[in-house]
Amino acid sequence: MPLGGGSYGVVLKATREGRNYAIKAVINDRDESPANIMLKFRLESEILRRVKHPQIPGFVEAFSMAEAHYLVQEYVEGLPLSHLIYTGRRFSEVEVKGIIYQLLVILNALHHPRHQQDAVVHRDLRLSNLMLSGDNLYLIDFGLARFIDGQQFPFCPDPLQKKCGSASNCKESYTYQLLRREISPRSDLFGAGVVAVDLFTNWVEDEALFKESWEHVLPLSEPFKEFIKKLLSREGFTTTAEALAYLCL
Repeated sequence: MPLGGGSYGVVLKATREGRNYAIKAVINDRDESPANIMLKFRLESEILRRVKHPQIPGFVEAFSMAEAHYLVQEYVEGLPLSHLIYTGRRFSEVEVKGIIYQLLVILNALHHPRHQQDAVVHRDLRLSNLMLSGDNLYLIDFGLARFIDGQQFPFCPDPLQKKCGSASNCKESYTYQLLRREISPRSDLFGAGVVAVDLFTNWVEDEALFKESWEHVLPLSEPFKEFIKKLLSREGFTTTAEALAYLCL
């Protein structure tokens, strides 16, 4: 049963011996060499093996068959935030604060694990990669994630480094691309800010307002606006701990 698409694959739901699993199927892309696809598959598998957090679906196994590669994880019964927004749900400021708080707690664990060589940045925080199951948030899809320690998988190709060579050939803003592709906590903090803004999409009923700056359009309290601005700024927070402390003031 298809569940959606990942960074470079399709996610399926499967059942074995009465238990449900999420399977990410990675098929070789004609635009990329099989060797590069395999390297990225091995990296994502290794990251998921090392990541241990109750709000990240647990790694089960990874295997290959012919030219396809498969990542198996625990299945979480829930819906992506993107689906909830698409179907018209309107999140309040209190609800968004709760979601961002949970996200920052997850990120803090990724950035500061027990063994520092296992520290990871996700680099693909978006509504479609965050699921709600009841009141609990789950982070999925580590296809663009990287170890912060450059000695871990140093030769794996990074698609984000090729995605935007200059401002003139980039559909998204150059600053956005630079922050997204950084292999540092700064990338995920920026991504959390993008998620916070996107969760208020359904508050904007006039499409013309999407051309305006978000802080002038969204009906948010000034303290929360300042918090989001700091997430989105290079001069803002440097660690998730700082962001959590600010949010809890």
